[in-house]
Amino acid sequence: MPLSKEVKIGFVPSDAWGKYPFCRRPLSWYKASPFVGRILVVSSFDLKEYHFPPETIIRESDIQPSNLPDREGKIKLIEQGSYQKAKSTEWEDIDAEGPELHNQWLRMMGLREVSYEELFITHCANHANFIEPTYFIIEENEPVPYSIDKTSHICSACLEFFNIIGTNFRKKYVVPCPGAVLFAGMAANRYYEVLRP
Repeated sequence: MPLSKEVKIGFVPSDAWGKYPFCRRPLSWYKASPFVGRILVVSSFDLKEYHFPPETIIRESDIQPSNLPDREGKIKLIEQGSYQKAKSTEWEDIDAEGPELHNQWLRMMGLREVSYEELFITHCANHANFIEPTYFIIEENEPVPYSIDKTSHICSACLEFFNIIGTNFRKKYVVPCPGAVLFAGMAANRYYEVLRP
C-alpha cells in the first residue's frame, strides 16, 4: 500500500511482514535481512531534512529487456550456490501453505495452464537473478539485474524494491508483483528502476 501514488508517506511496521496470507511465506526473506525489526518508511518526497536518507529510490522506467530465460535457464539460476545459501527454509516450504491457497493464487492471476510448483520455479529464479545475476544489462560499467518474467509470474517484488534482495547492486530493474499492482496501482509488466543512492 505505501507504494501507491495516493499515499504521500506511509510506513510498514516490522510485524506487518508476515500478516497477509499470500505474502507470509515469501516475506520470510525479511526475517533474515539486516532490516528485520525496523520500520519501513516509504515517501513520495525527500526526507533528508529529517535525517532519513533513502535506502532506495523507485521510479518508472522504459526499459524492456529482450533476453529472458527459458525453463532451463531458470533452473540454472536456482542451482547457483549464492541462491541456495541465501534462501530461507520457510520460503522453500510451499507445501505448508496448502493447495487451496495456491489454487486461489493461480485463479486470481488467471493462470490456468501452469501448476503452482512450476510457477514457483520462476519465483525462485527471479530472486536468484537479483542475488547473482545471469540476466542483466550494463550501465556505467556495472551490471544491472532485472526481473525475468511478467507480473503474473513474479512473487514478492517488494524484496527487490526495498533492497532486501539485490542490495549488492546500485541499480535494479524490477517488475511489480501482483500485490504491488493490486494494492499500490503500479503498472503491470512495467520495469521500475530501483536505485540505491
